[in-house]
Amino acid sequence: MSPTSEPRPPERRVDEEIGALFEEYRALREEITQRVAARMQMIGLAGVISALLAASNRLTYRSPNLYVSVLTIALAVLWVRGSNLAIQRIGEHLREVEARINALAGQAWQSPARLLTWESKVQARRRAVGGARGLVGRLGGWYTR
Repeated sequence: MSPTSEPRPPERRVDEEIGALFEEYRALREEITQRVAARMQMIGLAGVISALLAASNRLTYRSPNLYVSVLTIALAVLWVRGSNLAIQRIGEHLREVEARINALAGQAWQSPARLLTWESKVQARRRAVGGARGLVGRLGGWYTR
């Protein structure tokens, strides 16, 4: 190589890029699975606590059981909403990873078909939900705008 010639950029290894992106995709899908499981556990725990407090024979407006029960449910609802919004953020990133993998696969393998479509299809269905269901879903963090 002569001193006046420009150095060649390293060769791009598309298969390795796709592999790394698949690993990120898999890890993010696993995180969603864990968050959904934790969400269900929180709903169950809040339900049990509230039911036990409500089932006591001392459930009156003067009793703290009523207020603790309502507070438990309110905190659980807020936690679930935050969890849902976090899942939506992960889903948004997953859609970006899907697009990158699909673009790289198209370049590397001359494949017109998209390899990954799950998160994009699910989001399209979420956005299509309208009416009261859509409003409740958006407020609860299940559906994004």
